[in-house]
Amino acid sequence: MPVFNPSILAVVKLSVERVALDRALALLQELAERSRSERGCSRFEVLQEAADPTQLVTVERWDGDASADAHMRSPHVTVALARLTPLLRAAPRFARYRSVER
Repeated sequence: MPVFNPSILAVVKLSVERVALDRALALLQELAERSRSERGCSRFEVLQEAADPTQLVTVERWDGDASADAHMRSPHVTVALARLTPLLRAAPRFARYRSVER
């Protein structure tokens, strides 16, 4: 199926230790604020599962792979991941999606 839109929707799923939830949310809010000002970012949301608040998701819209890749290499992402990792029950799950709609 052809891809009509080069933008990327990046989704990161995080399972946080309950005792670390407030700290993780604060780190993700800081990451979201900094990421929204990056070139190529048109959306960065932090979502919390209603049934299990320890399950978090970031949903990010980037104008293409180059912007998403640059974001992942940026110092604030490196620092955020280093600070978040000890608060997680499992490794973060990263996925990128492309729209197939015109």
